[in-house]
Amino acid sequence: MTSLTHKTTDWVKNGLISEAQAQGIITFEKNRKSLFSLFSMVLFLGFFSVAIGVVTVVSANWFSISNEVKMAGLFVCLIAAAVLLDRIKKQHPLLFEGGLFFYMLLLFAAIGLIGQVYHLKSDTYVAFLFWSVLAFPLLLLTRKVLFGYLWEFVFFAAVSASPRGREFWTFFLETFPSSLVLSFLAMVLFCVVSRFEKMPVFVRPVRVAAAFLSLFCLMFNEHYVSFFEHMHIRTPILFSIVVIGFCAFIALCKSYHRGEKQALLMLTGLYVLFFLFPPFRGSNYFFQLIILIGFVFTAYSFGAQKAVRFLVAVTAIRMLIAFFSLFGSLMYTGIGLIVSGMVILAMAYACFKVDAYMKLKDGKEKQHD
Repeated sequence: MTSLTHKTTDWVKNGLISEAQAQGIITFEKNRKSLFSLFSMVLFLGFFSVAIGVVTVVSANWFSISNEVKMAGLFVCLIAAAVLLDRIKKQHPLLFEGGLFFYMLLLFAAIGLIGQVYHLKSDTYVAFLFWSVLAFPLLLLTRKVLFGYLWEFVFFAAVSASPRGREFWTFFLETFPSSLVLSFLAMVLFCVVSRFEKMPVFVRPVRVAAAFLSLFCLMFNEHYVSFFEHMHIRTPILFSIVVIGFCAFIALCKSYHRGEKQALLMLTGLYVLFFLFPPFRGSNYFFQLIILIGFVFTAYSFGAQKAVRFLVAVTAIRMLIAFFSLFGSLMYTGIGLIVSGMVILAMAYACFKVDAYMKLKDGKEKQHD
């Protein structure tokens, strides 16, 4: 709240809002219930204690309870919980979100109980897939993106653990063994998914995962395969299909303006160039570094100031990783430590200058508007 007070004070000084508006913002934030407020946390502990107590009592008398009573109690709990959630949806949105989480756990417990009562044997991934199907409608009711992360992680892990999933990933990794190609595919997924503004519960986790994978492949993976060393003929064919399809998507997408389209096409051209370029020792680092810088300019063309600063920091970290990999044996000497410190200070200074420039540029654009 102290940070908000400083911000509103600064906004008042710059004429963005009035004193009354600033006081209204502070009052609203103070009265708004947070998911991590003292009340919600104590409430959670109360429900958690009751749930643990019920589970303890049932577990102690588990074998003396008939299967019919177990199944009847299960469906009574599911129906009662659903009715309660419907009652509190509008009046208590915070409790409703927490209730959805417990209902998801209750569905998973129901799957285990049914399997135990009827002695159903199956692989673990089948149970998680079944839970994903049952829990999917609940995601249409929530506004918390955290539930989307949870559901998509479970679903992705279950599909990957299935025989079909393992076959797919074997085929995929054999077809696209290059870290640069994997980074490009993740970047394409990020750009395509970003055009879907609806259903943020599903879209945002996919965007975050795609962005993380794209950057991760440029940061740590040193494996590189070019057009001239591909293991399968399908590698360049499928890569070309993805490139052509993505370029068509960029050209036809009306939500991109000219500068954004040019930046994305430039970035795609870099990936294609480095895919066709014959590899030599040490080339992978330079390819990765240039693409990271391309990410910076692309984010700048989209006006994403925070993303620009983040990508500049990522690029600096990638340079540090290369530096420490090359001069790792010198880090134990005094000269090595001095050089390392100077490199880190230079990186920090570069980040500071870029951040200052972006803030100045952003301020001029706001004044112009």
